[in-house]
Amino acid sequence: MARSGRVRRIAPLLLALAATGACDGKSIHLGNGWPDGGSCPHAQVNANEVLWIGDSWILVTGSQHTRVADLARAAGAIGPNDDYVIGAAAASTLATIANQYATREAGATKVKVVIMDGGTWDTILANGSDASVNDVVNTFGQFLTQVASDGTVEHIIYMLLPELPAVPGVAALHPLLQQACVESAVPCHFLDLQPLWTRTDYATAGAIPVPTEAGAVVIADAIWAVMQRSCIAQ
Repeated sequence: MARSGRVRRIAPLLLALAATGACDGKSIHLGNGWPDGGSCPHAQVNANEVLWIGDSWILVTGSQHTRVADLARAAGAIGPNDDYVIGAAAASTLATIANQYATREAGATKVKVVIMDGGTWDTILANGSDASVNDVVNTFGQFLTQVASDGTVEHIIYMLLPELPAVPGVAALHPLLQQACVESAVPCHFLDLQPLWTRTDYATAGAIPVPTEAGAVVIADAIWAVMQRSCIAQ
């Protein structure tokens, strides 16, 4: 084979390797399947059993969930006309976010996968006080306990915001919420946005920052990578 042909064949592999990242200490494989190279079981979770809950960081710009749904359709994980359920609402405390889940779980269609953020609106309102951090951690623990008790959720993906000047308390929350995920009876995948937040234009510069379109795409791709790596709703 000519050298140019070998280069053309190797280049996509190099790009694929460069696209892998790290999340909670584990390699994220962007290909569809188990980390050992096997295939994820398909058609195990319906699109309407996947629930997004949280605040503005789920809603703005919206590509967080629309892009994940597009990727899922392209992978055959959900049908061409299927979509996920969005329960998030702007300016929601973590207790309110837990109620977003409870409202959906109380209906006829039970939740199998939760994708969420939450807790930073609480700390913003309290200027990152120790009390607000402790309240968030306690509320998150209660939420995880309730989800386990309900018995239908198979996976939780929890996303923690990056450390931004206008979002106090993130650094304090990080180890505590990550540990809560580790101890969760329901598999809880802790997604830390901090190492992925490599550009200042990923979020707006206002008093209450929200993702830009570029930031929303970073979030979507990171969540989809977690879903593929751990065979969540594939």
